[in-house]
Amino acid sequence: MVTIDEILSVLENGTRRSILRQLLLDSTYPLEISKALGISQQAINKHLEVLEKSNMIIFSGNSSSSFGPPRKIYSPTGFSTIVIDYTPGFLEVNHYSLKDLQKEGQEIDDISLDKLHEINGKLNSIMEERKKLVEEKNVILKGLRAYINENIHDELIRTILIEYIETLSIRKVAERFRIDEQTVSVIVSRYII
Repeated sequence: MVTIDEILSVLENGTRRSILRQLLLDSTYPLEISKALGISQQAINKHLEVLEKSNMIIFSGNSSSSFGPPRKIYSPTGFSTIVIDYTPGFLEVNHYSLKDLQKEGQEIDDISLDKLHEINGKLNSIMEERKKLVEEKNVILKGLRAYINENIHDELIRTILIEYIETLSIRKVAERFRIDEQTVSVIVSRYII
C-alpha cells in the first residue's frame, strides 16, 4: 500500500500531475502523452515509471502499431482524496481511498450537467463548513497547548498531553511513548477536563 508521503511526493511534480490528468481522460501510450504535453517521450517514460511504482497507474496492455513495435498502454488506478490542513496550530494530512463505481458495476441514475452542478455545490458547501471547523479546531488546540504549557511542569506529562490533544487517541499516545493505555487515560483525565 502506498503511503501519503509517497503520494504527495509523486503529485508534487507538475509534469506527473499533467500525465495523470491525461491518463484520467483516456488510457494511452507514452508517445501520445508526449505529443499532448509537448514533453520528450524519454521524460514521459521516466515520469510514468514513478507513477507506476507508486501504484497510481498500471500497464494495462499493448496496442499494435503499423509504425513500429507494440505500444505500452497505461491506465490510472488507486483513486483517492487527500485533505491537508495546515494551520498555525496543527498540520494534518488525511488520505481517503475512492471507489470507481462504474468498475464495481454500480450505475448512477442521473448523469447530467445539472447533477454535476448539484454535486459541486454540495462539495463547495461542505468545504466551507469544513474550513470553519478547521479554524475553530486551530483556536481550541492553541488554547489547550497554552494551558498545558503554562500549567504542567513535568515535561513527560506535558508531552503526553500535547500528543493526546493532537491525536485524540489514547492508543496512539500509549504506542508512541511505550506505556500502557490505562496510564495515558489517567494522565489525560487528571490534567485535561
